[in-house]
Amino acid sequence: MEDEIILRKQAVELHLQGVPISDIFHSLGRSRQWVHKWINRYRSVGGDDWYLSISTAPKRPRQRTPRKEEDLVINVRKALAGRRYSQTGALSIMYEIKRMGFHSPSIATINRILKRNDLITSSSVKQKKGIEYPNYFTLVQQMDLVGPRYLTGGSRFYFQNIIDVENHHVGVYPIRDKSSQTLAKHLAHFWTVYGMPDYLQMDNELSFRGSNRYPRSFGIVVRLALSQGVTPIFIPPSEPWRNGVIEKFNYNLAKYFFSTQMFSSYEDLEEKTPVFYDFHNQNHRYSTQGGKTPNQIRSLCQEHKLGPINMKDYIPLIEGSVIFIRFIRSDKSLTILRTRFTVKKELIYTYVVAEIIVDKHVLLVKQDGIIHHVFPFVMPVD
Repeated sequence: MEDEIILRKQAVELHLQGVPISDIFHSLGRSRQWVHKWINRYRSVGGDDWYLSISTAPKRPRQRTPRKEEDLVINVRKALAGRRYSQTGALSIMYEIKRMGFHSPSIATINRILKRNDLITSSSVKQKKGIEYPNYFTLVQQMDLVGPRYLTGGSRFYFQNIIDVENHHVGVYPIRDKSSQTLAKHLAHFWTVYGMPDYLQMDNELSFRGSNRYPRSFGIVVRLALSQGVTPIFIPPSEPWRNGVIEKFNYNLAKYFFSTQMFSSYEDLEEKTPVFYDFHNQNHRYSTQGGKTPNQIRSLCQEHKLGPINMKDYIPLIEGSVIFIRFIRSDKSLTILRTRFTVKKELIYTYVVAEIIVDKHVLLVKQDGIIHHVFPFVMPVD
């Protein structure tokens, strides 16, 4: 620091002697801006201390949260962390403090307290930003398979998860296998107790779709949806973030449920799972819905429930639409159910909605509601 002060004094002395600025910064090994700074400081401050550094700390430091309030936030955060299945974010802490009858700090203040005390954990679910994506569908439920997972002793199982995108109401079903018959049975159960959507969005899991051997013959999951007037949507391959709502829930399922306890058997897991998703629907709060829980928001889906249905009966495929959202690359190729189509050049590097009209035997390729192609697409209809 002493050498720095000497250089500052020398810069001003050379300037007072009439030495050009360019010669000063070259001889001292400093920048032109540095020389101007200390010359201006000499002129504006003057006195004997002009060459000393001035603190850049705020003249009025931000008022720190009172210790009592900070301790309250920390203690509530720890209490929620010790309570099975509870969320521990700022929103949940705020509602818990209010429930206890105390005045709560703001969400921003709670987050600052949590960050200061290393009590913030981040989600592993990532969203990928990119080209405009067709997400204008309403009354949507998302369905996903998680697994395989393993219990002590090597017993393998999966979670079949279903969530209402509007209010985050969920159904969670442990299953030993991912056969389409098993998936359809639990989907029917969710629609019976909760309600049906207009759209059911899934990834390209074969059990959801049907068969690779007979690619145009849809399986029972799609048949069940179409028989009830529900349109299946299949997101682009290898883009799980397009099912972002259920991907986030899958993370919470592992964080608050599966990773927090031991299960003695598959039957034990089956018994405890409804306790978790009932707790979630009743207690988990979402900032995207004004801090309300899933059960506090009534969805239109709940007004349209599935009536009695025998899942052992054959479900005919008669009519309806099945949607595939796909990204068109430079080869202009669109592949649907193992059939390749070539689309126009204008659709390169964009997402399109490819809609199969089952009873019309056509494939519509749309973007922003505009039909760009109508391809023949023969389907085996019952």
